[in-house]
Amino acid sequence: MPRAHRSVEETRTLVAEAVVDYVAHHGIAVWPEIPMERILESAGVSRASAYRIWPGRSAFGTFALEQCLAGHAMATLDEQRALALAQEVLGEAPTGSASRVESAARFIARAAEEELDLLLSSDRWRAFVRFQAVALDAPTPEIQELLDRIDSEDAARLQAVYASVAEVWGLAPAIAGGTSAIAEAALLLARSVVARIVAGRGEERLRSTYATALAALVRGSFRELPQGTVDLERLRAR
Repeated sequence: MPRAHRSVEETRTLVAEAVVDYVAHHGIAVWPEIPMERILESAGVSRASAYRIWPGRSAFGTFALEQCLAGHAMATLDEQRALALAQEVLGEAPTGSASRVESAARFIARAAEEELDLLLSSDRWRAFVRFQAVALDAPTPEIQELLDRIDSEDAARLQAVYASVAEVWGLAPAIAGGTSAIAEAALLLARSVVARIVAGRGEERLRSTYATALAALVRGSFRELPQGTVDLERLRAR
């Protein structure tokens, strides 16, 4: 049966989705060995159509790399859900019964569980995790530069999250390096846990360990500011 005529943009979209689906569910043994023919077949795109867009395997491999990297951004709860979750956490403890550090730790653990659901439901994220596992073994200078940039972006994003939590709960970092060091530790933990879950290891145990470890990170890394209070209006303002 002849394939329908498609625009270049439609073809690129179909192939991009096929790349992400393949890498997310099958992984790759060695980068850049992307099975071009198998992906084109899955996308329903002919080799002739593909070669008009990507003149060779190198060009196709570059495109596939871009699709794998596109899923790197860490998922975050939107402002409305973060505020609702903070209110839930605060409402669960009797007035004055829990320290602000403990309250913040429970908020981070609960938020992490929900964000993990967002990550694991994303084929783009799974594709990035599987690609990263292979690329880190023997990265080219170009890929290493890309991975370093991604790490910096994700660490900066997490640093903003922990700085916001400190501001809302009236806390200050209690360790050298402040929220930057806390964010780096949280990022390493998140990447490690997600990679193991994607690889098919015990998800339930890893989820529990992840939430427990993040809560412990907050408990050990922040102290309460004198006369500090929990101010959810600061969360609304962000």
